[in-house]
Amino acid sequence: MILLITNKDDVTVDYVVRELRRQQLPYYRLNTEEIPEKVYVDFNFTTDVFCLRDNEKDSVIDLGQVTSVYFRRPRITNLSHIESELDSTEKYYLQREAAQILEGIYKILESRYWINNVYRIREAENKIHQLRLAKEIGFITPDTILSNSSDRIKDFFNTHSRDCIIKPVRSGGMGDESGKVIFTSKLERVPADGQIESFPLYLQNRIEKAADLRIVTIGERVYCAMIESQTDSMAQIDWRRARGTLEHTEHILPVSIQEMCKEITKRLGLIYSAIDMVLTQDDNYVFLECNPNGQWAWLEERLGFPISCNIVKLLSL
Repeated sequence: MILLITNKDDVTVDYVVRELRRQQLPYYRLNTEEIPEKVYVDFNFTTDVFCLRDNEKDSVIDLGQVTSVYFRRPRITNLSHIESELDSTEKYYLQREAAQILEGIYKILESRYWINNVYRIREAENKIHQLRLAKEIGFITPDTILSNSSDRIKDFFNTHSRDCIIKPVRSGGMGDESGKVIFTSKLERVPADGQIESFPLYLQNRIEKAADLRIVTIGERVYCAMIESQTDSMAQIDWRRARGTLEHTEHILPVSIQEMCKEITKRLGLIYSAIDMVLTQDDNYVFLECNPNGQWAWLEERLGFPISCNIVKLLSL
């Protein structure tokens, strides 16, 4: 039994489901926001039997029978099924309880094969850790500073001819229902001393790009898409800000870069990773960051990368 942990709006998992059905492999898609409205929890600590009951599908999933887990995008219930009105404190309490139930499920399944293990994902998301590891492995990396010292920030900015970018240390998602994202942006001016000192800034020198690269590593396979980000002025710093669809082409990485991508994925404790790099105008490869649970479905759709097939192959070993 293969367990898919995600939410009902996750299109990426649809690709994995399609491949599982094609191969006629047993699976269950757990849309975590459906706990406890549609998916009941039935954990017996005396008998060590831990089950989920899907009332819509009239099925019981014994977690003891799960052999592998694909971890994607879990969500917590919004509690809309509870008819009585909840105040903010009660809602916070119940959602925290639901989150802990999920954490318990992860622990029950901890010894299974995961793509990727949830705890490894959380550790790998830290860009401070990623960047230090990338340098150790041998990647070219941007000059980088993380500081709330006004003097150090100003010196870095001026040393790089006032041509720097600012970015989040983790992901740019705001973590709420707004969907707002903080993109990587060009730093037009140094903030006031008080603003810098109130919270650290994460700065890098701006790289002169020929294109952006999204590199998917899954097991021993490496797929690379070249994204023509420099054709759109809005996408030149962060290609996700493109006003339209950017051209994508398959790019063959040098073997040495492929091996380093596999190495950092393994060193981060991951089976799958989506690595963002830059191809510079003088044909160097510069490491930016690793997304331990990054999106990939659009690459399979546009370039035919068999990522879902590789994921299912590993899950079914």
